[in-house]
Amino acid sequence: MRLKKISNKAIAYACVGTLAVSSLAGVNFASVKADEESGTEAEVNSYKEVSIPWMVKEYDPGTDGDYKYLAGIDLAALELTSDYKYLQLTYTGDATAFDALRFEMAGADGSLGTYWFKENPQGTIKTSDDTLVADPSEEEQTAVIDLEKLGISGADLITTIHMHDSPGNGKFTIKEAKFTNNPKEVKSISIPWMAKEYNPGEGEGYQYLAGIDLADLNVTKDYQYLQLSYTGESTSFDELRFEVVGTDKGLGTFWFKENPQGTIKTVDDTLVANPTETEQTVVIDLAKSGITNAEGIATIHMHDTKGKGAFTITDAQFTNTPLQVAKTPVEPEETTPEETTPDNNGETTPKTTTEKVIADGTNDIILNGDDQGKSAMIGTYSIKKGSVEKPNYKYLGWATFKDFANESYKYLKITYTGNIKLLRFEFEGKGGEKQGPFWFDPEQATHFVTEDGSAIPLVGNNTTVVINLAKSGVDMSKYNSGVHMHCSAEDEDVNISITDAVLYGGKKSEPQPTTTAAPTTKPTTVAPTTTQAAKVSVGKTAVKSATKKKSAKKASVVLKKVKGAKGYQVKISTSKKFKSKATKTITTAKVKFVVKKLKANKKYYVKARAYKVVNKAKVYGKWSAVKQVKNK
Repeated sequence: MRLKKISNKAIAYACVGTLAVSSLAGVNFASVKADEESGTEAEVNSYKEVSIPWMVKEYDPGTDGDYKYLAGIDLAALELTSDYKYLQLTYTGDATAFDALRFEMAGADGSLGTYWFKENPQGTIKTSDDTLVADPSEEEQTAVIDLEKLGISGADLITTIHMHDSPGNGKFTIKEAKFTNNPKEVKSISIPWMAKEYNPGEGEGYQYLAGIDLADLNVTKDYQYLQLSYTGESTSFDELRFEVVGTDKGLGTFWFKENPQGTIKTVDDTLVANPTETEQTVVIDLAKSGITNAEGIATIHMHDTKGKGAFTITDAQFTNTPLQVAKTPVEPEETTPEETTPDNNGETTPKTTTEKVIADGTNDIILNGDDQGKSAMIGTYSIKKGSVEKPNYKYLGWATFKDFANESYKYLKITYTGNIKLLRFEFEGKGGEKQGPFWFDPEQATHFVTEDGSAIPLVGNNTTVVINLAKSGVDMSKYNSGVHMHCSAEDEDVNISITDAVLYGGKKSEPQPTTTAAPTTKPTTVAPTTTQAAKVSVGKTAVKSATKKKSAKKASVVLKKVKGAKGYQVKISTSKKFKSKATKTITTAKVKFVVKKLKANKKYYVKARAYKVVNKAKVYGKWSAVKQVKNK
């Protein structure tokens, strides 16, 4: 049984179980929690499924004769129970393959009936939506067959499914088959970068924990639930809150305990249970929590109060069902072997990095915001193409140095994911005077440089760099109040996540080496995986067809599929050089789609390029040739 199914959504996982085929037992994804009144353990309402792997194969009725027996699917070993009321099939095939397909269901005491995929007086297979199963095509589809609509109260009554067809109707392939207790296909979208430990530290006051960027996940309105699995200290949720930012506006702040600003509620309309050492799973109902819908969420900022204790999120996923579903397996990130340098004896020792370059941290300024949660450099920034104050320009915010910095602060360390080519910082003095902007892009006249002169990777993947402010030309004796952050979005939306930002170099915080061998006082960049995104090869797509009715306001576009691509960026414009203000840019995972909101009676041109995603950074292929949209 496969552990995950990739749909046409970016990194979207269909939640399936960990069925042990050898035992063929039903998979129950319930977590167990104590019933407070009785002290007994009560089972959480959960999604269950039982896979039928031997049903997964190609079926060919051939072309000769009047009748074809395809297979007998034995279910006796599955130990099905009455709550499995649905048979979910994922399939592809010829369009006519289901025209005469029928299942003869047999029970322990004899036949239960014959059911056809098209209307038939003997019996007709109906989905949970009370419709016929859709005709197969080259694209994978999933149907959920409702057994009760066939007159069968549960899968426990079925011991065998005999499959029959008529020759000449074409082939079909069943990609996945399983019995479930849920009337619709269960889907989820994993958020693997949310699964980690969070520690607000000791003391008092506010702590910014993380910014969870959701821009690339394509979370649609179907996903109305956020499922979290977690462990931790019992008080760690007492003042935990999520600030939810929408694609075009803030959606509000929502606390894990009752709060007039907003309270996170589960599908049972209760608070999220306090963490313990034992892993728990909760399904958060976005609607009950007052969060408009999943589709509009761009970022979740996580905040807590110091001293409340650490907690760990072990799994995070959006789902389309209020039932608890299987934890999505999080694939470990690829790691690059540690870089080494030869010493005087010819031996190799690990190359020093900046992960522990700060000595005792006495004077370090961590740019995570002030006590009110403002003025942070650490955060997630989403910039829409051509947005806000100036064309293709956005002011991201102000990161204060809290009046602590002076000329002795020589280094700025940041850890980031995303494309920072168009990111720049402008330093400000206490009197409001400014210096800069300083760009990360070395092709700009004023740009940052590292201590050892190594290049700053413009596409980061949890990348850490140490900037030498003096060598970059920043006068920290005068411009030491803080930084204004700006970014552009020229050809596409930009998503940048800064997870760590530290200003240091004070008298008690001079840089130190991280290894005892081959010591050096020079901070160096940490980039074991930064070139991964840049080295990814992305094939070139082509616009196979683009058509519209002259008077219509939409066009149909078909692209050439690129192997391994996660999606496509498409531009359509009344200008052949795409310089018109009417140029429209869309991102899609499909190769066949419709572009809407065009102008009638206009001539249009279209081009496209494929992209892959390395963690959260998009890597694009070359643009296709420009094709004119033909009028039908």
